[in-house]
Amino acid sequence: MITYDGLHLEDDAILANRDVTSPITLVAAPEDETVLREVRKYRTHEIEDVHEHDEYREFLEKALKPLGLYSADFLPSSASSCYKVTFRDEAVAIFRLTPVAPDSVFHRTIPGASGKKILQVNNVAVEQTYQGDLLLGIILKNCALLSHAKGFDFVAGLVRHEVLPLFVDFGTLPVRHEPLHLLGDSAICDYVTYFRTDRREHIDYALARSYHYFHRKVTMKRIAADVKRSALRATDEFGSV
Repeated sequence: MITYDGLHLEDDAILANRDVTSPITLVAAPEDETVLREVRKYRTHEIEDVHEHDEYREFLEKALKPLGLYSADFLPSSASSCYKVTFRDEAVAIFRLTPVAPDSVFHRTIPGASGKKILQVNNVAVEQTYQGDLLLGIILKNCALLSHAKGFDFVAGLVRHEVLPLFVDFGTLPVRHEPLHLLGDSAICDYVTYFRTDRREHIDYALARSYHYFHRKVTMKRIAADVKRSALRATDEFGSV
């Protein structure tokens, strides 16, 4: 289990520990135990042994090949830290973090990033049945916490234009630049998105955004279930239409 300042990344560090999380966390949404209970179902683990690395590569290939994006170039290097997210002990997502060279595309495009330490997020892959759930927010929040804990100034990723809104909706900052074509296909437009992670205030922002994101997701899911039950009750009472 990965910890940050002695706390699990998925536990009540989001809300309960005021010495770790500033009051800004609760500005966007009220405390809701249901939200925390849903988040706690997911756990993030750093991959360390050979068997887990083999499983990581298989998960990555299975996720990216159908999209035409898989390449051996996407496999982790020795400098990478690899992670998996589990739901009830089943691996449902992976990602990795890799320090980038000082002349990287991130240094050239992110405002104020020249000369800074940047950690790249890539290999973000989610089991199909869990796409659109809490997983992306859990991954991005944990990437920000890990980047800060490892002493990096920024955590950034290169994202396809089609899925960029999903990352920005969570709270990462997009960069407006000429479209890049670095993910293996000249027809795909890639964009840089990032979090600052060099100061405590930036991590408070990531935590606040994550709780807001989780609260919206869980609440809307519950509302959809309420509407469905209401429609079924109406059908039972008045007959089908």
